[in-house]
Amino acid sequence: PPTPGPSPTWGGEKEAPVIGYLARVCHDKGLHLLVDACERLAGSHDFELHAAGYLGAADRAYLSGLEKRAAAGPLAGRFRYLGELDRAAKLDFLRGVTLFSTPTVYRESKGLPALEALAAGTPVVLPDHGGFPELVAESGGGLLHRPKDPVHLAERLAALLDNPSHAASLGETGRGHVHQHRNDKRMAESTLRLYRTLLP
Repeated sequence: PPTPGPSPTWGGEKEAPVIGYLARVCHDKGLHLLVDACERLAGSHDFELHAAGYLGAADRAYLSGLEKRAAAGPLAGRFRYLGELDRAAKLDFLRGVTLFSTPTVYRESKGLPALEALAAGTPVVLPDHGGFPELVAESGGGLLHRPKDPVHLAERLAALLDNPSHAASLGETGRGHVHQHRNDKRMAESTLRLYRTLLP
C-alpha cells in the first residue's frame, strides 16, 4: 500500500491544498459533481482540483466539456486532468493530494481508489450510498455527503479544508485501518474462511 504523504497543513507560504479524483473519467463516477462542488468553493477557498484515471473514447466529450467549463468559470487555472496513471504515478498522486473524492452517481460496490487513498493517509469525502458508508464507518477516514448533491459535497469538502488538523486525523485513522484490516494477508485469510464455510 502507499505510504502516507505529508500531513495536510496549509496556508501562508505553503502550497494550496489539492482535491483529488482518481477513477474512470465518466458520468457514472461523478467527476462533474466534483467540478460543480469545487466551483462553489472557489470563491472562498484556495485549492486546486486534480483528476486522473482512464478515459475511453466515448467519454472524451464529457471531459472536454468539463475542461471548458472549468477554464471559463471559477476554476480557471485550478483544474488539471493528469491522464491515466501507472502504479508509480498513482502512488505519487495519492500521496500528493490533500482530500480525495469520487462522488459516484451509482451505488459503488468496491471503491478501490478510496481504499488506496486511505492507505496513503488521505481523508476521503464520499457519497452516502453503495459500499461507501460501511467503508467510512469502519475506517474512520472521512466524511459522507448526500449522493448527487454538489452543494452538500462542497460543504463537506469545506469542513475539511477549514480544519486541517481534523483532516489529518481522519487521514491517519483511515490509513491505520486499511493497513491493519485491508491488507493482502487479512483479505486472503478472510476469503479462505469463507470458502471453508461453503465446502461440504
